[in-house]
Formats: sequence, C-alpha cells, structure tokens
Amino acid sequence: MELLDGLDQFKNDFETWELTENNEKIAQQVLDFLTQFGDHPSEQALTTTKDFLVEVEKWKAMCLKERAIYAVQNTEIAIWRAFRTALNAKNDIEAILSIMVLKGFGTSEDLETSQRRAKAATAVLRFLMPDDWGVVDWRTTAMLSFLNQFNGNVDQSLFEAKKWHPSELRELFDIVDEHGACDINGQYRTMRNPYNLPRTADVDMALFGFSFIAWKL
Repeated sequence: MELLDGLDQFKNDFETWELTENNEKIAQQVLDFLTQFGDHPSEQALTTTKDFLVEVEKWKAMCLKERAIYAVQNTEIAIWRAFRTALNAKNDIEAILSIMVLKGFGTSEDLETSQRRAKAATAVLRFLMPDDWGVVDWRTTAMLSFLNQFNGNVDQSLFEAKKWHPSELRELFDIVDEHGACDINGQYRTMRNPYNLPRTADVDMALFGFSFIAWKL
C-alpha cells in the first residue's frame, strides 16, 4: 500500500468525507470574508466565522456533542482576530498560538504536565490553510510514528500498528503542545507529493485513513 491508499480510505468513509468537504467550503467563504473586510468585519462575516469554528470543533470531536461545547463560548470578534493573526503569522508557532487563545483550542493547561493542548488548534489551521497544515491527532501521530519506525513501509507499519490497543496509543500521544504540533506538521509536509498528495491536509487524511484500518472507530 501507498500513502494515497490511506487518503482513499478516508474518502470512503462517506460521513467523515462529506463533513470535511463541507467545512472546506465554509473555510473558503471565511477566507474571502477575512480578505474582504480586514479589521472591519460585517455582522454576516462575524457570524459565518463563528459558525465555522463551531463546525470545526464538531468535526474534530467526531460529532460527539458532549465534546463539542467550547467553540460557541468564544466571542465573534475574538475568533475573527485570532484567524486574522494566524493568517498573518510569520511562522508556524505564531500561527498556532494565534488559534490557541480561543476556548477549547488550547487556552487551558493540562494539570499534570502544565502543557497546553494544540491538537484542536491544528484542525482550524488545516481548514484555513490546507496546503500547509494538517490535523495533529493521536491517530495520525501514532501512524506517523510507525511509518518512521519502518522507513515509510505502509504494510509493515499497519501490521505492527494492529498489535496495539487504541487506548494505549491514545495515552501515549494524547498531549501535544504547540511545539510538538508544529514538528509533526513539518513531517507531514515532507511527505507531500505534487501529483496525488499536494496538500499537507492530504497527508493528514491519509494517515487518518490508515488508522481506520489499524484501529476501528
């Protein structure tokens, strides 16, 4: 198997792919608004931007309502400013920290490690800048670690991955701070292919697709 097979697997999950495509369309509308209005957003632009953040949170939470409760707590103008800052950021760390100021996307520190969780923030960046960003998730990070271990051999990586229980890997890769998220995202970028995986988001989805094979949802 090749990386493209993982992307195909992701797309074969109709509900997940349908939600992804829908969020990509909304993200483009948000980007258009951000470009059009700059520091003076219209009411429609603010409403659309907040609705987009709520939808991204639902998507990241796999539509589990009990986990998708924070995005709505952010004010429209706070979301707008966070997005503007991220798009104008000079580097990856600055971009992800711009999103992590939002509730539910990295504002709180983990009590045990004192680290801020950056994974949800990467989901926002993935939709706003899919060419350069993918989602950092315990599933994608785990699959990436197996591919690194076996020099990119997908079949061998999946063989070994299936030996692990998902809960073990979830615990290992649960907390990723802004530095870890940027490092993982940098690895995604090296795996892009201009012919069939041109975007960083495509690599992320390919890894997530393989996780469907290794560990059922």
